[in-house]
Amino acid sequence: MDKKTNLSSKGIAAVFWGGFGSLMRAGLQIVTQIILARLLGPGEYGIFAIAAIVLSFSRFFSDIGISYGLIQKKTVSDDDIRFVFTWQIIMGTTVGVGVFLLSEPLAHFFNEPRLVDVLHVAAVICLIGAMTSPSMNLLKRELDFKSIQTSQVSAYIVGYVIVAIPLAVAGLHVWSLIAAFIVNELMVFVLLYRRTRHPIGILFWQREDNQLLGYGLRVFATNILNWIISNVDRVIIGRFFPASQVGLYSVSYNLVSSPTLLVIGVVQSALFSTSAKVQDDFDRLRKALLTMIGAVTLLLFPVFAGIAAVSDTLMLTLYGPSWLDASVLLRAVALAMPLYLLLGMATPLLWVSGQTNKEFLIQIPVALTFIGAAALASQYSMEAVAWTVFGMYLMRSLVIVTVTCHALDLSLLRVLQSMVGGLAVTAVTSAAIYGTDVGMRAATSHPLLWLAADILAGAVSLFGCLLLAPGIVNSHVAELFGKVASKLPAPTDAWLNRIAYRGQLKRST
Repeated sequence: MDKKTNLSSKGIAAVFWGGFGSLMRAGLQIVTQIILARLLGPGEYGIFAIAAIVLSFSRFFSDIGISYGLIQKKTVSDDDIRFVFTWQIIMGTTVGVGVFLLSEPLAHFFNEPRLVDVLHVAAVICLIGAMTSPSMNLLKRELDFKSIQTSQVSAYIVGYVIVAIPLAVAGLHVWSLIAAFIVNELMVFVLLYRRTRHPIGILFWQREDNQLLGYGLRVFATNILNWIISNVDRVIIGRFFPASQVGLYSVSYNLVSSPTLLVIGVVQSALFSTSAKVQDDFDRLRKALLTMIGAVTLLLFPVFAGIAAVSDTLMLTLYGPSWLDASVLLRAVALAMPLYLLLGMATPLLWVSGQTNKEFLIQIPVALTFIGAAALASQYSMEAVAWTVFGMYLMRSLVIVTVTCHALDLSLLRVLQSMVGGLAVTAVTSAAIYGTDVGMRAATSHPLLWLAADILAGAVSLFGCLLLAPGIVNSHVAELFGKVASKLPAPTDAWLNRIAYRGQLKRST
């Protein structure tokens, strides 16, 4: 097997294992979130959501991006790893202390006094996350997503199922979520380090560290902008709305963003790690972009459009009447997630094409525009903020995909052609789900039956389109399906290949 073929196989395996683990984590997150949301209510969830905003921003400073250089650098020495780990510890400790000391001003900013004690305890997460980053990126470098996903799923089960739910039942309120957060992060660190056993030592500087620092600082600056774009809506809502309203927004957003972020994290890591090794082969990079955009449009766009079509049924059935006001927010953010997926597919290929600085520069006006628009929308309602989020993702995806296509010398028309089949399936599937929901509401008063019928209608519509109109699967996606099928049991392998290649055979005859 030649080097390129082996690399392609490892990339497919990485996506396969990453996707499988992401599905498990997404399922676990949805189920545990529903249970905890019902137990705790919007107010307690809102306090946790505000703390999570602070910690997610703080963790950027505890990393500063240098550990990403362990993926990008062609050869990594033990001294490189020691250097990165040393500075991760320094930055993680510094930022954790900073969060602890700034807890009172932050609580005042968000008008939530209970946030002080929560941040005092949760500040340790900054250090734990910083310590985890070298192990995580060394495994990503080797495309070992099986180990990453196994560790993350195991840690999530311990943190949120074994720890959080019993504590919530016992009446510990927001502290059940904080305990789960800390336990989950600590478990991930232990399991990933156990898998890598990377060198640990103190090394403040070495001659070749400029490469790691330079790359890391570029990634850090870009990630800060990405954080602003992804979280400024929740910062503004946390500032101008009570904790219970923050809880409504957070749960509706997390319901669709959690699986989206998992998919993006896996695909971006696999694309970045694989593409970094063939970064001069633009034909392969173009094919990778068209394949992933085609697959995501075909398989995931219908899911989010269906969620938006029946958002009120979904919230009422899963979370109960106290969370029903979140349905109008869910509709907007669910439609934003497909756009988020598009830019998530394009970003790693823009990085390996040597355009990291360009991504940073073009997102500055996007971030500034979004801050102003979200602040203005908050003067009207949370629903206005949610639709502003949709508009931001639309603008951002158009810009990033266009710039990536230009960097790879790829026409936008080819990208649109790779999406046509998926968009058609999305229209048919979402219409079927909405129509079924309307019919079920007229036929019965049980929301659980409404949701069950909606899910069945969506699944039947999606697979019906694949079976009855095989031409919607383009050649790049068909090839991806074939490679994934080869890793599945024989009956599933044959069935998936029939779906993938029937359209290709028809077009060739």
